[in-house]
Amino acid sequence: ADSHPTYRQFLNRHVDFPKSGGGNNRLYCNRIMQRRGLTRPVCKPTNTFIHAPTSQVQAICRGAGRCHGRNFCDSNSSFHLTTCRVAPGSRPGRCVYRGRIQTRRIRVACNQRLPVHFSRIL
Repeated sequence: ADSHPTYRQFLNRHVDFPKSGGGNNRLYCNRIMQRRGLTRPVCKPTNTFIHAPTSQVQAICRGAGRCHGRNFCDSNSSFHLTTCRVAPGSRPGRCVYRGRIQTRRIRVACNQRLPVHFSRIL
């Protein structure tokens, strides 16, 4: 992917607050993955959206998280998350997703005190 992901890209890929749209998790994932441009040129296999204000997500890099290694920070608090996973048989133009809701702590990579990469759910 990108060698230098940016904060703006991170927001587009991983922050949706307040959580958009109605409908079930599958419908939610199908819509937002397309809307955020994550279904071209390939259906992104998996992607997690954080349902929290950007200020709370930024805060992980600014003291509301435990940082370690080169630039990874683990959030002290849990976040409402939806993880979208691509279903078998999906193809660009017809990406089908399943959604899973969780409330968990997360790990992000920070650059200049801003989150730039979603590492994983803890």
